[in-house]
Amino acid sequence: MSTTAGYKILAAFAVFLLAGYAVLDHWAPAGRRLAKIRGEDPVAYFGIAHSVLFDHDFNLTNEFEHVPPAGRLWTADQKETGLPGSPWGLGYSFLEVPLLGLGTAIDLLAGNPADGFSEWAIYFYCYGTVLMAALGLFALFTFLREVASFYGDPLEDRTVPYGLLATFAVFFGTNVGFYAFSQMSHSSTFLVASLFLAFWWRVKLSEDARQWLILGLLGGFLTICRWQDLVYLAGPGLFDLFGWDLLKKGWPWWRSRLLFVAGVIICWIPQFMEFKAIYGHYFTIPHGSGIFSFPPPHMLQVVLSTESGWFTWTPLTLLGVVGLFIGSRKAPRVYLPWIAVIVLEVAVAGSVPFWSGLGSFSARYLLSTTPLIGMGVVTFFCAASVPMRRALLAACLACCLYTGVFAIQFRLDLVPTGVPLTFTELIVDKFRLPQVRQRKAALVEAREHFQKGDLDAAIRILQSTERFGEDRDVDAALGQAYRAAGKPELADAIEMRRMKFVGPGM
Repeated sequence: MSTTAGYKILAAFAVFLLAGYAVLDHWAPAGRRLAKIRGEDPVAYFGIAHSVLFDHDFNLTNEFEHVPPAGRLWTADQKETGLPGSPWGLGYSFLEVPLLGLGTAIDLLAGNPADGFSEWAIYFYCYGTVLMAALGLFALFTFLREVASFYGDPLEDRTVPYGLLATFAVFFGTNVGFYAFSQMSHSSTFLVASLFLAFWWRVKLSEDARQWLILGLLGGFLTICRWQDLVYLAGPGLFDLFGWDLLKKGWPWWRSRLLFVAGVIICWIPQFMEFKAIYGHYFTIPHGSGIFSFPPPHMLQVVLSTESGWFTWTPLTLLGVVGLFIGSRKAPRVYLPWIAVIVLEVAVAGSVPFWSGLGSFSARYLLSTTPLIGMGVVTFFCAASVPMRRALLAACLACCLYTGVFAIQFRLDLVPTGVPLTFTELIVDKFRLPQVRQRKAALVEAREHFQKGDLDAAIRILQSTERFGEDRDVDAALGQAYRAAGKPELADAIEMRRMKFVGPGM
């Protein structure tokens, strides 16, 4: 298969993905459109894009009047300036500005208010996440094809198939696909991280000053998409350090690396300006200096917790990490720096009290490392024997199916969030989605009867769901109904059953 054919396949998938977004938004599964701005983080990201485009400043006061955040944990007015807080990076918002402008222009033609808050402005802004994810797949394939060419057998023409396979595995087997349909910054980190790695692979041995400046701009932009991706910048430095000959390098080499640093700094200039405008200081930790704990206390939970663990919810990531270690045996200088980057990303995520992502799908703070997971997967295929490749392909397909069903459960609220999951919730319920959805519908109906005071109907409906298996929410509602109906013994029994079912978790 030629490289051109690979890009054509990706282009067809990108068209399918973009069209699928439009269809799902119109269909609005579970009564929810995709093109909406809700929550706290998404509202602040949108507010920055809107304020930059229309007001040319970082004051979100009027944006929050039109689209108020769901909470003000991070967006409260700051005592230093009186402006609403926005502790997130600017990169994602900057990428959304052209789409917000395009939507506003269409609103003008359609006779809607051209204020950036109308129908088409919101729609095209929200369309940006799936567009970024689609573009990220092209950059990722470019990178993984080169990795396969480097690691694989030159007598085997499997560079393009393995690159495509790993690219699609990353989309379906990690949380990239899920967050392509969410108004968060993660699609931007996937896109820019893939671009950064693809370009680094091209220039890693170069001394070309212009190319390293571009790499620095890409790395800098990645870090202002999400703060923790500052650790990504260690990758190129560690690769150079593992060359063990820095003292022998001449001025052209050092100049190129200094320009890399300059590119990063250039990208941070608008970020420092935003810090000054909102928080009154050019240099600050906008979330508060007390959020980090060292040594990181939650690293194991980040990867293994049933609440939102990286390996637990998206097991393809484990295959990818294994592949990176396999690659490090043959080419430690190439692979060890990126293994170190993943460890650092996990450490940063595990150092904050909200390590789980506050009810996120899998470890969303690690989504920017998914291109490295692709690197590990493609390496695993190149290193494996023919029988092992068949088993590995089956494992990848199983991981993608598991994560895909999990994403559907999560999107339709068929799995608890913000709590450790039981084995039934984590595994068993994936084989009985229709029953789980019926149980969810019955719970909603029972709560409506409870609010109306019809306790007998609520209890009868909740009892009827037991044929679908145990459920913590059903048991909690049933216990509440029993108590309200004056049946404390039954309520206590239900509570004991619920605690036995839930268990301690991790």
